[in-house]
Amino acid sequence: MRSGVFNNITAKVLILLITALLLTMVGSQAYRILNDRHDTQEAVLYSINEDIDFQGVIVRDETPVTYSGGGVVSYSYSDGSKVSTGNAVAQIFDSEEAVSAARRLEQVEEEIAQLKRAQNPGTTDYVQPESISGKIDDYYKQLLSYKNEGEFENFSGVKSDMSLVMNIYNIISGISSDYDSKIAELQQEEIQLKSQTDKAKDTVAAPQTGYFVSYCDGFEDKLNKQNAEKLDESEINDIVNSAAAPQDNTNSNYVGKMFTDYSCYIVGVIDTDSRVAQDANLQLTLDSSDTVYNVTVESVKKADSEGKSVVVLSCDSLDEALVGRRVQSMQLIFDEYQGLKVPRSAIRFQGDQKGVYVILGQDITFKKIDVIYEGSDFVLSRNTSDEDCLLLYDQILLEVVSEQDVQRSESSSGSDISRGA
Repeated sequence: MRSGVFNNITAKVLILLITALLLTMVGSQAYRILNDRHDTQEAVLYSINEDIDFQGVIVRDETPVTYSGGGVVSYSYSDGSKVSTGNAVAQIFDSEEAVSAARRLEQVEEEIAQLKRAQNPGTTDYVQPESISGKIDDYYKQLLSYKNEGEFENFSGVKSDMSLVMNIYNIISGISSDYDSKIAELQQEEIQLKSQTDKAKDTVAAPQTGYFVSYCDGFEDKLNKQNAEKLDESEINDIVNSAAAPQDNTNSNYVGKMFTDYSCYIVGVIDTDSRVAQDANLQLTLDSSDTVYNVTVESVKKADSEGKSVVVLSCDSLDEALVGRRVQSMQLIFDEYQGLKVPRSAIRFQGDQKGVYVILGQDITFKKIDVIYEGSDFVLSRNTSDEDCLLLYDQILLEVVSEQDVQRSESSSGSDISRGA
């Protein structure tokens, strides 16, 4: 009897002890969870492309081309075309109607000449459809290339060549027997245009060999490559604002301008950026073109405004987009970076190895980071599958590691923790 009672008491004591132990374990875990929470941030993919937008002022050594008489100007060349000394860069007519008729007459005369050449036996008897078809394909690819690159000076010439070979192909393939009726029709139009067209009453000759542009903005005598690096923020802003204002050139004798060097300087005020340093080779785009231009940083100096710099870029390209306007919206373009975003405050070191601590379950583990981009308050780490490195969706520890965590980390990794960025 006494033994049974003793056994019952012993069992109850054991149950109480086990229950108390379980409650203690659960309570300690709950206490740790509630009182030892860590501030974390999940590692997510982040992309950045920090292009620099600014208003660029294009500077060259320019010579105005003037004409003091009256009349309507008809230009002989597209902007940016290279001309020789004495070439007629413009013709002067009495009226707009005479200018339109003269331009149409040039087109008709060229089309007549092409059609005559296309059906000339000396041309059609010695070519094969396959070779002409290949030329058409080549010209078409050139046209696409020139369009994409903004080289419109070459575009019109290739378009004319393509039209000629297409006309030849129509003859040798039997699509057309001849162009006699079309030529006769154009010749009739030619006669009518000549009767309507007054000859140009004057011409304007190029004063030097170089590149011609059909407009002036008043800065030709004020801006040149020599003084480009002397411009300050205020002067650049004045030029930008002046270019945006309506221009009244009704009383101007300027017909256009010329420059001998196809390269130019581009001056602008930008947000200060360490990537824009003297002698750096960068890439630039214009809002008016899809072309990517290679530029070199000639100089960078601090502007009057806080956080701004005055930059001078050199560009060895020339096309219609670059001569279209003095002031243009531009972008310095940089590579796009994609990686895992890491706050600078979370970066730690194990020896010389830069990394972060991440929480895996209840353990804190050091993981390496491979920095591919540095921002002001964050870095991007290369996205990888290496388990020793920071992985996508890892929980990055942001706070200072507690002594308890330090001891656990040291016992598992045998390394010291030091904070840094």
